Amino acid sequence: MLRASGRWLLAEIRRLVSYSALTVLVAASLLRRPTEGHGIVRTQIARQVVFSAWDAVPMVVFIAGLLSVSLVALAATFMPSLEATSVLGRVVALVLVRELAPLMTAILVILRSSGAVAVELGYMSWRGEIEALETLGIDPIKFVLLPRFVGLTAATVGMNLLFCAAAVGAGLLTAQTFGITSSLSVFRHNLGTMLLPSDVVIAFVKSLLFGGVVAAVSCYHGLSVRDDLTEVPRRASRALVEALSWCTVIGVAITLITL
Repeated sequence: MLRASGRWLLAEIRRLVSYSALTVLVAASLLRRPTEGHGIVRTQIARQVVFSAWDAVPMVVFIAGLLSVSLVALAATFMPSLEATSVLGRVVALVLVRELAPLMTAILVILRSSGAVAVELGYMSWRGEIEALETLGIDPIKFVLLPRFVGLTAATVGMNLLFCAAAVGAGLLTAQTFGITSSLSVFRHNLGTMLLPSDVVIAFVKSLLFGGVVAAVSCYHGLSVRDDLTEVPRRASRALVEALSWCTVIGVAITLITL
């Protein structure tokens, strides 16, 4: 059992190193001076953002609104009106903006795009297209991985901002409907007072890291496909599970560090 645990730990460490190395290579490609082909890269980034974020806007708004309504309704049910008024702004800031928004948007990006990216790169790797690009002198880091990294990260950050806006808006309307606040201006004042700049920064950092993690895990598993075509769905499934696991671990770690 000890030997098996050691092998598992070494495998996880190797994968983590591979994720980090892939991210460093993409970051180096992003920081290099643009040369020919940057128009194609921008187009691919835009397509990835549209697929990962823009098409999911209704779902993000719907889920954010439902979670906010549930949270505010619970506060109205289980807390006296005065107490709910005084703490609701901080609850919305902590639970929705700082914790739920980054994680929920990361989950949506994972469900929509992680498996798709892994499958797409898996088929490219199986057909030898990555090696063919290198043979033709085309940098696969720049033209294949960079658009997916930037697109997934931008989509996660943008959806996080949209989630926060929709959650706060739904919270305002629900608080007024349940009579928790005498007016929307009072709730906005409480929320503005209790939503600290550090909450916004932490939520932004989480969404930025989550986007990078989803991209790194998805691209790694897609590129790991070799000669067996049946490995593609297995890699896609592992990409979904590992991306969700790592995002959860990173989110909990940041929360514990910033308490």
